[in-house]
Amino acid sequence: MKIKKILSLAVVLIMSTQFVFANYAFYRKVSNTCKFYRVSIDEKKMSLIKNKDGSYNFTIEMESLRNNFEMVMLVGFISVGQAMTHQESFAKKKPGYKAIIPGDTEVTVTVPVSRQNAIITAKATADQIRQLSDGKVDTAAFMRLIKDSIQTL
Repeated sequence: MKIKKILSLAVVLIMSTQFVFANYAFYRKVSNTCKFYRVSIDEKKMSLIKNKDGSYNFTIEMESLRNNFEMVMLVGFISVGQAMTHQESFAKKKPGYKAIIPGDTEVTVTVPVSRQNAIITAKATADQIRQLSDGKVDTAAFMRLIKDSIQTL
């Protein structure tokens, strides 16, 4: 009886370490890509959530220094695309590893406008982000793809 408890606890720990490592690797790739584009990002403002059906949702909050929200928003989506590509290539190299691919990604950009900040959000699916990161659509076409999801709060 005691061995079963220890064994089941070990299995749970092993299964959860993949998610924790994958979560960290995903955040790291997003953060590094943002830094490459000289967009500052706080990893505490990223959230990768696993749904009950096994799919993932990713949210990221970013800040624009000027009224240039579109560039910052695009960097957010590009960095998620790079993280998805990294996860897929890692899954090919390591047997049994399941890549984390968020089905939906929401990017929130805070833009300083006079005394108050404007908050602009947009959502994109994994397929739309993959088209952007693979170069199948340019940035203007990508913004047209997600234009219905853009909201100003």
